Amino acid sequence: MINIDILVGSTLGGTEYVAEATQPFLEEAGFSTQVHFSPDLTILNIEEESIWLVCLATHGAGDYPDNFKQIVEQINNISDDLSNIHFGLIGVGDSNYDTYCYAAKHFDLLLHEKGALRLGNIFNIDVVESPIPEDQIEDWIPLWIKDLNSLAI
Repeated sequence: MINIDILVGSTLGGTEYVAEATQPFLEEAGFSTQVHFSPDLTILNIEEESIWLVCLATHGAGDYPDNFKQIVEQINNISDDLSNIHFGLIGVGDSNYDTYCYAAKHFDLLLHEKGALRLGNIFNIDVVESPIPEDQIEDWIPLWIKDLNSLAI
């Protein structure tokens, strides 16, 4: 069974609910999941083919949440490439700000620079339109599962 590491960057907890909402869909599709509320590169296996689902809120003026800063720093500081990593990305933000989902956009660029390959499009959830962001998962996750199933891992 293929495992998906779900990496969570959350400030107020809503993004944690988004991450947890993905689990039943992924597990029903035959994947195992592990949620990381304080993602740490030292406990993730980057030497073998891996799949990450990143659920990432934008905080302040386009910043990463505090619980996500460590993994960003770790990835910035590694010399290894991350070409063994396939990832999906869910951004959570408030479209009233010009930095809407900036953390997700920035993390996407960082992972691409390190050689990781994104599966599908970034799914941005606007909390202005969706005050309960986890309710939006059921629209996107089937598309991402289809992308997952096309992988030959």
